[in-house]
Amino acid sequence: MTRRKFVYTSTLTMLVLAVTVAGLAFFTNFTASAALQDLPAAIRYLPADCQAVFGMNVQKFVASPVYVQMNEKHGQKIGTDLEQFIAATGVDPRRDVAYIIGAARGGDRRDSGIVMAVGTFNQATILDFIRTKTVPVNRDYKGYTVLAMPDGAGTGAEKGIAFLNGSVIAVGDVPSLNAVIDVAAGAPGIQANIALRDLLSQLSAEDMFWFAGDAPSILSKAPANTPVTQTLSSVTSVFGTLNLTTMISGKVTVVAADDVAAAKLSDFAKGLLALGSLAGAQNADLAQLIQRVQIAQQANQFTVTLDFPMELLQKLEAAKTQIRSQVR
Repeated sequence: MTRRKFVYTSTLTMLVLAVTVAGLAFFTNFTASAALQDLPAAIRYLPADCQAVFGMNVQKFVASPVYVQMNEKHGQKIGTDLEQFIAATGVDPRRDVAYIIGAARGGDRRDSGIVMAVGTFNQATILDFIRTKTVPVNRDYKGYTVLAMPDGAGTGAEKGIAFLNGSVIAVGDVPSLNAVIDVAAGAPGIQANIALRDLLSQLSAEDMFWFAGDAPSILSKAPANTPVTQTLSSVTSVFGTLNLTTMISGKVTVVAADDVAAAKLSDFAKGLLALGSLAGAQNADLAQLIQRVQIAQQANQFTVTLDFPMELLQKLEAAKTQIRSQVR
């Protein structure tokens, strides 16, 4: 791994606890608005051209039985890497990161996007850690400093890190970081994106995971003329939540172009569920899981809700592992 990739990955490890499974009240200099008042204030840093947004309540995840189980399973490796990171930066993601917010942006680049961590950070210590691993290029932009990481080929700086204030760190491609800084400086942000704003207004920061997306923009990057793409072509937007405790509970709402399109999509989803039921006829645990998935249509929307014990999923995973071992 190159030094640039190491420092970028190390910092992203601190930010994206969902990926590392390792990782306060927060504050920003934004005033809450009525439309997005139930989500973390840092979401207002996101630029208006975002196509999809996700969030993770880190503290809820760390306090959940799921994290405890994952830590028991992978704790030794995670613990070693995490302790080294804590020693070097003074940041413990499990304690110091309150929330993760990410977004994918429009444009030709598939990797254009941003991830922000909201929490308590020692900026000087983190900067010292970064500089022991690489020589970032400091780029001043509208009163903020973007630490850009030169790529391995030496052709320029593609990725970067910026401290938006004392409690928000952003990681992403440099153009996306600049777009976030534009919003901090007064440019229109995510609230100017009416489609996403209306979806986000229906979500809550109290959910462990949540997401919302502008479907046409996302599907435009998917392979064309495939059965799945054609089936989903009438989807205009999608949003949902997921919570992991002793139960796995979630809800996904799909918004279609009209009532007829929603009915077709709902029937398609029910067809997939029926196929699963055929397999469930030979597996009581799978049958029970499928029974806990519900699909309902209302006007131009249909929702998929699920609610089943975590123990049920663990039994299915154990059975799958046993089958694999027998095949080998």
